[in-house]
Amino acid sequence: MTKQYKAIFFDLDGTLRIPTPSPTQAFVDFARTQQIEIDETAVRRVKIWSHRYWGQDQLLLDEMKRLGEDAFWINYSRQLLETVEATENLEVHARRVREYFGSDYLPEVTLAEGAVQLFTELKEAGYLLGVVSNRTRPFSDVLAQLEITEWFDMTLAAGEIGCWKPNTAIFDHARSYFPDLEAAECIYVGDNYFADGLGASSAGMTPVIYDPEELYTDLPLMRIKELPEVTAVLNQTVYH
Repeated sequence: MTKQYKAIFFDLDGTLRIPTPSPTQAFVDFARTQQIEIDETAVRRVKIWSHRYWGQDQLLLDEMKRLGEDAFWINYSRQLLETVEATENLEVHARRVREYFGSDYLPEVTLAEGAVQLFTELKEAGYLLGVVSNRTRPFSDVLAQLEITEWFDMTLAAGEIGCWKPNTAIFDHARSYFPDLEAAECIYVGDNYFADGLGASSAGMTPVIYDPEELYTDLPLMRIKELPEVTAVLNQTVYH
């Protein structure tokens, strides 16, 4: 591998930690049980919309503060419904979606396929590895459950510093764990184009979008469908 880069940072949820079904897919599946018609075009649209929504750090903080937890999630559920062009009984359906996620959403959680293979290759090649997540609290327990704690030189939850992706400050803070590490020497791998891709790019890092569902085929950033393809990026063989 080329040594143009020295460090690779990863997003956690949706990139390393994979829930099946994903929250947005679970919404689609549940909505269909409520006789809400959602075609595949709308499925793609709502998944991208969800990424965009969660990539607006200040808006999220403002809405959570303004609405409170329960009303925030009901409002979010309503917006999901509107995005798939549901029009009838939105308030009722939004509350049902909120109830479903509060009690019945129990996804199977696994480590992304190929992750250990990738970590092994990166460590053997001498790269620094880190995890930077928009979680509110440290997540060492999650890494332990996935059995990947040993691979990382640092971890950072946004709540630890009160700064959330895509704000460039969280990427800068992650880099500060390593003396003299320049932003141009870092890759950031994440599944959310808006939080991970645009945030890392603004911070001067090279973003790589983990896009197994091919949501972002028309966007300019580097994309991979499987985690081991990060090595192709390091070798300048870019997946499109």
